[in-house]
Amino acid sequence: MIKTFHFILPQVTQFTRQVKAFSPKLPDSQLQRYEDANIQLIEEYIDYHSVIFYRVQAQVQRTFHLSVQTNKSDYHLLYNRHSVSTIKIEHAANNSHLQLPAGYDTYAYIPKGKMQTLLVQGEYLIYGVLVDIGYIRSPIFKEDHFLFKFSTAHLRDKKRLYQSAAWPIKEKTSYQLSRIEEHFFNYHKDNEAMAVKLVYDLFDIAIYKNFEHYEKIDPDQFLAERAKRMIRDQVTQTFSTCSIQVIADQLQIDISKLDKLYKTVYGETPRQTWNTLIIQKAKDLLLAGHSVKEVSNYCGYGSQQNFSAFFRKQTGICPSAYK
Repeated sequence: MIKTFHFILPQVTQFTRQVKAFSPKLPDSQLQRYEDANIQLIEEYIDYHSVIFYRVQAQVQRTFHLSVQTNKSDYHLLYNRHSVSTIKIEHAANNSHLQLPAGYDTYAYIPKGKMQTLLVQGEYLIYGVLVDIGYIRSPIFKEDHFLFKFSTAHLRDKKRLYQSAAWPIKEKTSYQLSRIEEHFFNYHKDNEAMAVKLVYDLFDIAIYKNFEHYEKIDPDQFLAERAKRMIRDQVTQTFSTCSIQVIADQLQIDISKLDKLYKTVYGETPRQTWNTLIIQKAKDLLLAGHSVKEVSNYCGYGSQQNFSAFFRKQTGICPSAYK
């Protein structure tokens, strides 16, 4: 895997006058020094094909606008081990931003393009893991694991799986970062399988975090949201078929428990949500000129009489009169 980002700074062989001491070079890292007015920066990385580990150190003498260029979109685990304040990375093209609070860990989707961050005076130490999501395969990652779910999720679902800062068990993360320094930066080809395993562990650390708001995901709310999307999928099929049992089976939850947690989140049952959505579909089809019989079929009712009774119960008017 090729490293896909670089700092927009002049590269140097040695610093003109090193301001403060940096941590010693990691044994087998690729190292690059950057220097400009008011900033000295060292980047180190090691490539294990499916995973790249990297470490960035910076000494900032005065407030500095740092630019970073990415050649393609990628998924990063970022560990802000030390900074004098929260780092806010802004992507100008799509008006998005990512925050890295000092001392916390963030899982982030980094889009292609140019990004900027404002660094105030002080010292910075960031660890990163760049993940080639294409290497995630079911023989390596079980189907119920976060990484497998992420790699197979629809684009609309990926945001709910992005993870972020404030993971409370920082000791485990610190231990894993120490292992990266001591073990993986001493390169050996046999380390690749272990590198993938380590990333597997690091994703497990992040799994309960929400990317947008830095707070724990409520598992019941997450499940209810998935159920609601599945109901919408059922309704939007050309010939709708409502089966809450199928949804419960796919979510691996008892249907009575699904009803209960769904009602807690949305104030109604999954069936009531389906009824509301299917009635709206029926109204749209009727107003588009379809016959009651056609709409009955499109809405999953084999019997026009049953559909008419359902429509009247929900709206207080029969479908032919509505049409």
